[in-house]
Amino acid sequence: MAAVRRSGTVPVMVTKAPDPTVARRARTAAKWAILVGFVGFGLKVAGWLLTDSDAVFSDALESIVNIIASFGAFFAIAYAERPPDEEHPYGHGPMEFVSAMAEGVLVAAAGVVVLTHCVGTIVHGREPLASLDIGFVLVLISAVLNGITGVALLRIGRATGSAALEGDGKHLLSDLWTTLAVLIGLGLVWITGHAWIDTAVACGVGILLAVVGTRVALGGVSKIMGLSDKEDHARIVTVLEAHRSGTKSPAICSFASVRHRHQGRIHFVDMHLRVPREMTVAASHDIASAIEREVLAAVGEGTATAHMEPCGDGQCPRCAARVG
Repeated sequence: MAAVRRSGTVPVMVTKAPDPTVARRARTAAKWAILVGFVGFGLKVAGWLLTDSDAVFSDALESIVNIIASFGAFFAIAYAERPPDEEHPYGHGPMEFVSAMAEGVLVAAAGVVVLTHCVGTIVHGREPLASLDIGFVLVLISAVLNGITGVALLRIGRATGSAALEGDGKHLLSDLWTTLAVLIGLGLVWITGHAWIDTAVACGVGILLAVVGTRVALGGVSKIMGLSDKEDHARIVTVLEAHRSGTKSPAICSFASVRHRHQGRIHFVDMHLRVPREMTVAASHDIASAIEREVLAAVGEGTATAHMEPCGDGQCPRCAARVG
């Protein structure tokens, strides 16, 4: 890696290549999410047709969003794995954030549709619910499937740094809570015979979907705009502070302008490191490379770039010791 002088600094860059095993794990998880989405949708539609329940209808509608979101997550992950090119020199990772944003929009839209359906029921009335026992069992099975899949996607998404998988996992877990509310509503209607409880539960589900979907969409927008990860930033600063204080070798005089962002599981770190003015370019290059590798080991795959600068602090003890 060659060192290049530019505006008084020496930029040095170290890149840690993506792990193909991690990408394969993310793709496999996305495929399973699609399969579970179809199974859950089939169970809920059957429950809705048997019971004519507004609450089950709202749950079935969200399952359609589950399927679309899972397909979106799978294709987003596949697209994000493309290597950088002339048009996208930083890679295609933001596509995962786009997928998460789109999923949030779909969830919010489903909430609006559910609320509209509930208004229609309130205005025009409804027939008594039927086959509540069978409908209850079908919805319960779908809840178990969604809960297991949601937890798995959330863990794999965090482990692989996949925003698309993490967003899909959060969506499935939110779907689990709404399904549990639907089950409670069906049970109460079954016991009391009051059909209005079913419509009330459906209204609650619609409001929840609108709120959760809006939050997920806004989160995707924030990440597209380069929202800094506080935990990753703290890890980077911890590494640099150890080298500044001298508890780790190689030592530096100080550091500044630490910036970080990530696209899915690919991280981009930029930092300014100050070393004694008399140090050679070759020596500062070696220090930069060592610290960059340590920074990437702390945050994950990606690229770290250190801009080496001469220390300008007249009171710097490291510079004074070097001169002495």
